[in-house]
Amino acid sequence: MSMWDIEALIEYSIKLVDKTEGTNKEKMKLIGNLYAVQEMFDCSFTNFRVMPILLKTGYTKTIDYKEHPDYKRNEDFFEKLLQKDDIEYIYKNIRKQWSERNKMVAYLEKDSRKIYIDYGSPLRKGEPRLKKMYIYDLGLHLIREAHKLQDKELVYDWTAYLMKYGSMEIDDETTTAEEMIEKYFKEIKEIWCSYDYSDYEPIHESLTIFIPGSGKSDGYNEWAMSEDNIQGKLIHYFFDKTA
Repeated sequence: MSMWDIEALIEYSIKLVDKTEGTNKEKMKLIGNLYAVQEMFDCSFTNFRVMPILLKTGYTKTIDYKEHPDYKRNEDFFEKLLQKDDIEYIYKNIRKQWSERNKMVAYLEKDSRKIYIDYGSPLRKGEPRLKKMYIYDLGLHLIREAHKLQDKELVYDWTAYLMKYGSMEIDDETTTAEEMIEKYFKEIKEIWCSYDYSDYEPIHESLTIFIPGSGKSDGYNEWAMSEDNIQGKLIHYFFDKTA
């Protein structure tokens, strides 16, 4: 089953990026990193939920389906695509199915007869590759931008994401909890604590910040705090009222 909670987080975050004052190049980088986060989970294809933003920023570009570089030698293939579902994925090798070596490079929308090409696709020539952001840099940036707009919902949601899933990118051998607190969590905690979340309803249980020991807790924070690792220390710091 698709993880709609992550899909919603990414969708709301792209809408936030659209409201920020950054350049389109900066927004493309953020959007690309947000979709990279979504690809880590079992999620559906959601680009059309925010397609006006993707087109406005240049993250997505469109061409007529006959302008695809392989069309002239494969007219029958592309004409048949128009007879299929509303959206058809186009892979690097158009004649083969998806694989780790043959990923999607574009997608065809039947009604408009247009091919949509996202930033980072090999069909987008002459563009730099997407620079992957460290998840805590991405999360803190979005929390700051949400705070500027008084968007307490996304402040909460990204804080919850970092506390629950951020550990996937922590390298215990190259950093310490003290460094992570100083660089990220002091500011995250300060921003988060500036809002009243007593009546806030999170997107989903997976993005809920449970107070350790509370009756509704899912047990994750308690487990993490019992482990002698960076993530546990970060969570302990977040809930420590004297920190």
